[in-house]
Amino acid sequence: MSLKIEDWGTFEGIGKGYAFELDGKFFSVLETKVGSYRGNHIHPNRQHTLLLSGKADYVLIEDGVEKTIPLKIGEVTIVEAGIPHIMVIHEDITTFEWWDGDFISEPSKELFRTYSEGKLGPEDYKVESDTSKI
Repeated sequence: MSLKIEDWGTFEGIGKGYAFELDGKFFSVLETKVGSYRGNHIHPNRQHTLLLSGKADYVLIEDGVEKTIPLKIGEVTIVEAGIPHIMVIHEDITTFEWWDGDFISEPSKELFRTYSEGKLGPEDYKVESDTSKI
Protein backbone atom coordinates (compact mmCIF):
# COMPACT_ATOMS: atom_id res chain seq x y z
CA MET A 1 0.00 0.00 0.00
CA SER A 2 1.28 3.44 -0.85
CA LEU A 3 -0.33 6.72 0.05
CA LYS A 4 -0.30 9.72 -2.23
CA ILE A 5 0.03 12.59 0.24
CA GLU A 6 -0.69 15.94 -1.37
CA ASP A 7 -0.55 19.56 -0.36
CA TRP A 8 -4.15 20.41 0.57
CA GLY A 9 -5.68 23.17 2.65
CA THR A 10 -2.50 25.27 2.62
CA PHE A 11 -3.24 28.98 2.58
CA GLU A 12 -0.94 31.91 3.29
CA GLY A 13 -1.81 33.41 6.66
CA ILE A 14 -3.82 30.33 7.70
CA GLY A 15 -1.35 27.45 7.69
CA LYS A 16 -0.13 24.35 5.88
CA GLY A 17 -2.14 21.27 5.09
CA TYR A 18 -1.69 17.80 3.66
CA ALA A 19 -4.23 15.15 2.65
CA PHE A 20 -4.66 11.64 1.35
CA GLU A 21 -7.49 9.27 0.51
CA LEU A 22 -7.70 5.69 1.74
CA ASP A 23 -10.51 3.14 1.52
CA GLY A 24 -13.02 5.76 0.35
CA LYS A 25 -12.27 8.16 3.19
CA PHE A 26 -10.52 11.54 3.13
CA PHE A 27 -7.78 12.36 5.69
CA SER A 28 -5.92 15.59 6.41
CA VAL A 29 -3.25 17.05 8.66
CA LEU A 30 -3.68 20.79 9.10
CA GLU A 31 -1.67 23.50 10.80
CA THR A 32 -3.82 26.54 11.55
CA LYS A 33 -2.61 29.89 12.88
CA VAL A 34 -4.27 32.02 15.53
CA GLY A 35 -6.16 34.87 13.85
CA SER A 36 -7.61 32.53 11.23
CA TYR A 37 -10.33 29.89 11.16
CA ARG A 38 -11.21 26.64 9.43
CA GLY A 39 -14.62 25.43 8.43
CA ASN A 40 -17.62 27.72 8.26
CA HIS A 41 -19.37 25.03 6.26
CA ILE A 42 -21.46 21.85 6.30
CA HIS A 43 -20.46 18.31 5.22
CA PRO A 44 -22.69 15.45 4.03
CA ASN A 45 -20.32 13.09 5.88
CA ARG A 46 -19.38 12.84 9.55
CA GLN A 47 -16.10 14.64 10.40
CA HIS A 48 -13.60 13.45 13.02
CA THR A 49 -11.00 15.87 14.44
CA LEU A 50 -8.04 14.92 16.62
CA LEU A 51 -6.30 17.95 18.15
CA LEU A 52 -2.54 17.28 18.25
CA SER A 53 -1.40 20.65 19.62
CA GLY A 54 -2.67 24.11 20.48
CA LYS A 55 -6.08 25.36 21.57
CA ALA A 56 -9.33 25.68 19.59
CA ASP A 57 -13.09 25.24 19.78
CA TYR A 58 -15.72 24.03 17.37
CA VAL A 59 -18.77 26.23 17.24
CA LEU A 60 -21.71 24.45 15.66
CA ILE A 61 -25.42 24.85 15.24
CA GLU A 62 -27.43 21.79 16.16
CA ASP A 63 -31.24 21.82 16.23
CA GLY A 64 -31.12 25.61 15.88
CA VAL A 65 -28.93 26.01 18.98
CA GLU A 66 -25.36 27.33 18.86
CA LYS A 67 -22.95 25.14 20.84
CA THR A 68 -19.26 25.57 21.63
CA ILE A 69 -17.20 22.39 21.94
CA PRO A 70 -13.65 22.84 23.27
CA LEU A 71 -11.17 20.61 21.45
CA LYS A 72 -8.88 18.64 23.76
CA ILE A 73 -5.42 17.43 22.83
CA GLY A 74 -5.46 13.70 22.19
CA GLU A 75 -9.26 13.41 21.99
CA VAL A 76 -11.37 12.92 18.87
CA THR A 77 -14.25 15.36 18.41
CA ILE A 78 -17.00 14.37 15.97
CA VAL A 79 -19.15 16.75 13.95
CA GLU A 80 -22.15 14.87 12.60
CA ALA A 81 -23.11 15.11 8.92
CA GLY A 82 -25.27 18.11 8.08
CA ILE A 83 -24.19 20.20 11.09
CA PRO A 84 -22.90 23.73 10.27
CA HIS A 85 -19.59 24.37 12.04
CA ILE A 86 -16.54 26.60 12.30
CA MET A 87 -13.24 26.01 14.10
CA VAL A 88 -12.25 28.98 16.25
CA ILE A 89 -8.48 29.11 16.85
CA HIS A 90 -7.16 30.38 20.22
CA GLU A 91 -3.52 29.24 19.79
CA ASP A 92 -1.71 27.86 16.73
CA ILE A 93 -2.94 24.29 16.28
CA THR A 94 -2.21 21.05 14.45
CA THR A 95 -5.07 18.64 13.73
CA PHE A 96 -5.51 15.24 12.14
CA GLU A 97 -8.97 15.00 10.56
CA TRP A 98 -10.94 12.46 8.59
CA TRP A 99 -14.39 12.16 7.07
CA ASP A 100 -16.67 9.14 6.61
CA GLY A 101 -16.36 9.59 2.85
CA ASP A 102 -14.87 12.21 0.56
CA PHE A 103 -14.33 15.81 1.67
CA ILE A 104 -17.35 17.72 0.39
CA SER A 105 -18.53 21.02 1.85
CA GLU A 106 -21.21 23.65 1.39
CA PRO A 107 -20.71 27.16 2.84
CA SER A 108 -22.54 28.09 6.04
CA LYS A 109 -22.88 31.60 4.63
CA GLU A 110 -23.46 34.12 7.44
CA LEU A 111 -24.20 31.70 10.30
CA PHE A 112 -20.79 32.22 11.91
CA ARG A 113 -20.07 35.80 10.91
CA THR A 114 -19.30 36.70 14.55
CA TYR A 115 -16.41 34.19 14.49
CA SER A 116 -15.15 34.75 10.94
CA GLU A 117 -15.36 38.54 10.61
CA GLY A 118 -11.92 40.12 10.49
CA LYS A 119 -10.22 36.70 10.35
CA LEU A 120 -8.72 34.82 7.45
CA GLY A 121 -10.35 31.56 6.38
CA PRO A 122 -10.12 29.13 3.45
CA GLU A 123 -13.20 30.69 1.84
CA ASP A 124 -11.18 33.91 1.40
CA TYR A 125 -9.11 32.01 -1.19
CA LYS A 126 -11.96 30.34 -3.03
CA VAL A 127 -12.56 31.48 -6.60
CA GLU A 128 -15.47 30.83 -8.95
CA SER A 129 -13.85 27.82 -10.65
CA ASP A 130 -12.94 26.03 -7.41
CA THR A 131 -14.77 22.93 -6.27
CA SER A 132 -15.88 22.50 -2.70
CA LYS A 133 -12.68 20.58 -1.87
CA ILE A 134 -10.96 23.27 0.19
